[in-house]
Amino acid sequence: MLLFLTMLGLMALVITFQTLGHYSDYRNADNHLSLNRDLLIYLSFMFFGFGAWFASTFSAPMNRKLKRLSYLISPASQLEKYLVRWILTTIGFILAFFATLWLADILRVAISSVVYSEIDFHFIDITKLVSPNENANYREYLVPKEVFTIVLSIYFLLQSIFLLGSTFWEKASFIKTFTAVAAIIAAFLLICRWAILLFYGGLEGYSNVFSSFELNETYSVTQATIFAAIVISAFTITFWVLAFFRLKESEIIKRL
Repeated sequence: MLLFLTMLGLMALVITFQTLGHYSDYRNADNHLSLNRDLLIYLSFMFFGFGAWFASTFSAPMNRKLKRLSYLISPASQLEKYLVRWILTTIGFILAFFATLWLADILRVAISSVVYSEIDFHFIDITKLVSPNENANYREYLVPKEVFTIVLSIYFLLQSIFLLGSTFWEKASFIKTFTAVAAIIAAFLLICRWAILLFYGGLEGYSNVFSSFELNETYSVTQATIFAAIVISAFTITFWVLAFFRLKESEIIKRL
């Protein structure tokens, strides 16, 4: 409930101030669609952030001695315990996010209508998140279907990383996992940069490697999207499985 209320407060503040700051856009229908698109961008970033935050609470039942004891003596198998926490932090979060969005949007429209009573404010149109075809107005829709598929795959990958991180650090899991991931990415980029400088003499020479591949002629956008989504999903499932074995291992350690 505390997480839900925090998410509701932050979401309502962001979209309300964004609306009040661009209230004049509602006087024009085309600008209204543009503002709806901007609100969807803010909500998308919050979906990623809150999703990672919720995933970092995966091991919350074991972050204190009394809660850990209650969790360990619970008459359920390790797989059942894992699935309950996985459903709460994955599917449960998605349901909670959209329920929070509905309440926050009601607050946004109510507050905005009181402040500027002469303007007819509209609720956020979620159907404008994904464009139905390539010829759709970019000011009206947020992303094409292919991009949405990749972005959604990346979200679940991010969620699985923070879920796995919570099995290593029960306390302050979000901060510790974020720091660890940032350090790994920074080290990876530095190693790649040194390797490019060593073997290609500079970034200009390395850029010629990509020009030798004619991906656009070999694969369609749909095929490339499916392949990328499969690869990302494979990593996501791997992290979820590792989180189960890590939780199982942690439970044995805590019992000892």
